[in-house]
Amino acid sequence: MRDQLGEDVPSETAQAWDSVRRVREPVAWTLLGVTAIAVFVSAWQLFGLPGAPVATAPGPVSVRSSAPVTTAPGPVPVTTAPSPVAVATFGLRASAVAPQFVAGGIFALPVLSVILAAFAGGLTGRARRVVQTAVSVQAVALGLGVLSWLGALSAHLPPGLRRPPAWFIFDATDLAAVAAALIFTVAVIRSQALRPLTPQLADFGEDD
Repeated sequence: MRDQLGEDVPSETAQAWDSVRRVREPVAWTLLGVTAIAVFVSAWQLFGLPGAPVATAPGPVSVRSSAPVTTAPGPVPVTTAPSPVAVATFGLRASAVAPQFVAGGIFALPVLSVILAAFAGGLTGRARRVVQTAVSVQAVALGLGVLSWLGALSAHLPPGLRRPPAWFIFDATDLAAVAAALIFTVAVIRSQALRPLTPQLADFGEDD
């Protein structure tokens, strides 16, 4: 009786782990999809594409009109009252969007997808494609993050809209973390376990 129970418990445990292993790759693809969507939306905002929610800030601007206005006793140039205008320069958009490229999800989700596909219970069937996609998403996020950081750094914005100097330091630190995550993913894809099998098969055929 005890032997039968001892045999049943490991088999049930193995089946439970098999079901977990089967969902690793779909979960990894889901995480990469969420990250890619976040990067795409942030890039959409950064470049001010049509329909994108643009970071704006009202600022009073005095507009001098040279057109004559008919008043007594004669036409005189009139200066209109300050009116709010939407400031939507690239520097302002870069300053507003830059933190989105180094958010915790952008940093962690691709790394988690790589761990699921390549380390948690062995390689999945499409582990190399998962890691390649993670490299692409991380590289795009890092490139756009650096571009946003430089755009915010070189922007000539009013004092009320400028980022404090400490912001650039912290954002640069976050960019370094994203770069480290990218280096980790590149190291994984260049490992022996994830190298393509075609060259090995070719060498095997030549030996025969």
